[in-house]
Amino acid sequence: MSKRWTFLFLIGLIVTLCSITILNKPTEKDFTLWLQEEYTIDCNKDCSIIELESGNGNITERIKLANGNGAFSPGLFTLHINRHYISLYDPNRIFSLEVIGFNGRFYKMNSENRIEKYGLLENRE
Repeated sequence: MSKRWTFLFLIGLIVTLCSITILNKPTEKDFTLWLQEEYTIDCNKDCSIIELESGNGNITERIKLANGNGAFSPGLFTLHINRHYISLYDPNRIFSLEVIGFNGRFYKMNSENRIEKYGLLENRE
């Protein structure tokens, strides 16, 4: 009888953890808020156009980037977003971002950005 209750307890625990994880799966709105907090980026409603500040010495420049292409993959437990932003004024400036959202948080998967090479975006970790 003890094995049966232990088995039922473990099944119940697994179902509860899965339910909590599914209910805490981040949304695109959460991604927008995370993007603004992590990189201090201003973006429109769906973040198809972003605007960030570039600092070169005493000069601060605002750079507008448009969503060139990307992928949005909602899963049962996770949200995977892969976006590539291209500057509206200089096509050589590209900001690529690949994140995975799990349990209400976002985690960077890829941190190689061509904008960072130009010193336009500080990586705050």
